[in-house]
Amino acid sequence: MTRAKNASSHATDISLKRLKTIRAKWAMLLLAISLPSFTSCGSAAPSHLGYVALRQANGVTAYRINNQSASFTRVVGSPFPTGLSPASVYAHPSKKFVYVANQGENDISLLAQDSQSGALSEVLPRVPTGIFPSSLGMDSGGTFLFVANEASANISIYAINSGSGALTQIAGSPFATGTNPVKLQVSPSGKFLYVLTPNLRSVFAYAITQGAGTLQPVAGSPFTVGISPSSFTVDSGEHFMFVTNASTSTVSVFAITSTGALTQIPGSPFATNTAATSTIPVDVAVNPPGTNLYVLNSGPNNISEFSIGPTGALTLLTASPESSSGTGPVFILFDSNPKFVFVGNQGSNNISVFSVNGDGTLASTQTPGTLGASPSSMFVLP
Repeated sequence: MTRAKNASSHATDISLKRLKTIRAKWAMLLLAISLPSFTSCGSAAPSHLGYVALRQANGVTAYRINNQSASFTRVVGSPFPTGLSPASVYAHPSKKFVYVANQGENDISLLAQDSQSGALSEVLPRVPTGIFPSSLGMDSGGTFLFVANEASANISIYAINSGSGALTQIAGSPFATGTNPVKLQVSPSGKFLYVLTPNLRSVFAYAITQGAGTLQPVAGSPFTVGISPSSFTVDSGEHFMFVTNASTSTVSVFAITSTGALTQIPGSPFATNTAATSTIPVDVAVNPPGTNLYVLNSGPNNISEFSIGPTGALTLLTASPESSSGTGPVFILFDSNPKFVFVGNQGSNNISVFSVNGDGTLASTQTPGTLGASPSSMFVLP
């Protein structure tokens, strides 16, 4: 009887072990299916990373963006905590660090990036800035971080430690600029810094001292732009600057000289609408070759599409702007694959994805699920 019980118990143990083994194999199979696939070592990765700052959530959501379709896959753990009311996000070209400007507490969050998953973890303490930091910029080498401080009307500049990502404010920082600086951009060559000040209807231009990061005003700066300027961008060839003017539904175009000075081109500003449409331009993006311009319009929630001529002159591609596929759009940018364009919608709390047609027009492809909070900024890594 005892032997029978022992035999039965032994058989039960074997059955349980086999069951556990089968379950384990199924679990591994399901995990493999659910994880995003990666190409083998030495070939191009099938996806790249994008980071979206969420002001109301006090965090940053990370996405894996498919290289071919631009479909979004949320990185596990998102959103990753930052400081209060993050307004701008910028990733280091080494793909090791991400920086976030926190308007609610006047500082910068440094987030270390996991090289495999893309997950972020904050490195404390946070670094103080001026009052109400609104925009971040960086030179292409990742040597200096530039911060526009809207309420204190100055620019904070930090040297970036290439090993740790730590920030050290350079001598002379912060540098005074015009009132209400809402956006800045380092020119593609890294020679110049441009700062938009809507209250003054001006763009301030500075030459960046190479190796030191200090600023010297460009002769003739500041340069007058249109009425109620809302945003601007510079083309990759550093030939032209495009400035959106919200109250007049126009785009001002400026030629950039070798010294960084701005000269408005003949025919500028250019209307972003036709008699049959209305627009309120809030942001602008230019494609990498510098042949097409896209102006994001709030209110009507659409995008005006232009071709760019050799002199910088703009021509509308269609009479009817493309729908932004969301409400309350606030930013527009190109994916690292220039076949796609992303639009951040604060009203509908999502990111719209567009493909670029051969003629330069846009076609809506998808709108990923809600972010859960309003997006304020986005940065896409190569």
